[in-house]
Amino acid sequence: NLEMVASALAAAPSVCLRAPSGARQIRRASGRNARVARRAMPAVTTAAAAPQKVLIVNTNGGGHANIGFWLAKTLAAQGHSVTLNTVGSQDDKKMQKPPFSYFNELTSAGVQTVWADPGELATKATGAQFDVVVDNNGKDLDSVGPVAAFAKQCGAKQFFFVSSAGMYKPTPTPPHLEGDAVKESAGHAQVEAKLATMPFSFSSFRPQYFTGYGNNKDCEEFFFDRIVRGRPVLVPGSGDQMSVVAHAEDVATMMAAAVGNPAANGAIFNAVTNKAVTLNGMVELCAAAAGVEPKIVNYDPKKLPEGVEVKKAFPFRPIHFYSYPANALKLLDWQPKHDLASDLKERFEFYKASGRANKDMSFELDDKILASLN
Repeated sequence: NLEMVASALAAAPSVCLRAPSGARQIRRASGRNARVARRAMPAVTTAAAAPQKVLIVNTNGGGHANIGFWLAKTLAAQGHSVTLNTVGSQDDKKMQKPPFSYFNELTSAGVQTVWADPGELATKATGAQFDVVVDNNGKDLDSVGPVAAFAKQCGAKQFFFVSSAGMYKPTPTPPHLEGDAVKESAGHAQVEAKLATMPFSFSSFRPQYFTGYGNNKDCEEFFFDRIVRGRPVLVPGSGDQMSVVAHAEDVATMMAAAVGNPAANGAIFNAVTNKAVTLNGMVELCAAAAGVEPKIVNYDPKKLPEGVEVKKAFPFRPIHFYSYPANALKLLDWQPKHDLASDLKERFEFYKASGRANKDMSFELDDKILASLN
């Protein structure tokens, strides 16, 4: 109901819509991990800036949704007034999965949760005022443009765009730093260039891979699926390629540190943690979380059998793809709270409780690759 969205966006923080409950399997997993859920609280509980009214336009799919969830949780704990607008409708089946099925944690903290598409904000939320608008949904000018227009309409002083480190051009000298060359044709790059010309203080946050409570996009699950079944994990290349996996809460605390902070104005931030992990190292950490020895098979990604693509056979890029959060460390006085080894142990407990370890699974691509190596 868009009229309800409009009134909620303009109302006091006590007005909120309740998210639908999760599916049976998710409820079981959440119940068995209640202690984990209770621990999943933001690290910072005092505002670095004066309380702000913040609107987060959050995607309804993919891993980025968890960034918005954690950002809303973090900002509310800091004393800000937060509205989380999820794209789409409340009755979408996606709302039965994390992090959407955890929205009761947000509403109990005073966050307003509403649903509307970006193009509906300007007409259906007339009169609403926000100090900060966050676009954690769009990937191109068509999708971000309506949110930016609404930010102007509602008097926002700051606009945050959740971009992507995926647009960096490959480099033989990792890590990627803010200011390194990007693919100018990438939608995220075009959005950043346009936002920099608009009449508000703009900051861009470029996440890479991430994990953590509320995650609903396979990352560590790829490794756990094979490890718990005693299968080898097939890693393209030598396995020494560097990547980076952050906890969504660390991405959120970075963004929260930019709210009301003049140092963030006009800045680009690599929204990642400060330690890399090798591809083989990711397997080793996941195996350690599961309490077993890793089984790793490295292969040449340029010599795959016909019909097999490395991007479908492995969840990470098979090259050095490692960004470093130099600007956040320098400009925002930010430090990550999490370490990957501990995060993976927690994620493995959730993985077991979800029942995924006992599901029948096919590893057709793995088997084709293994057969080609013999």
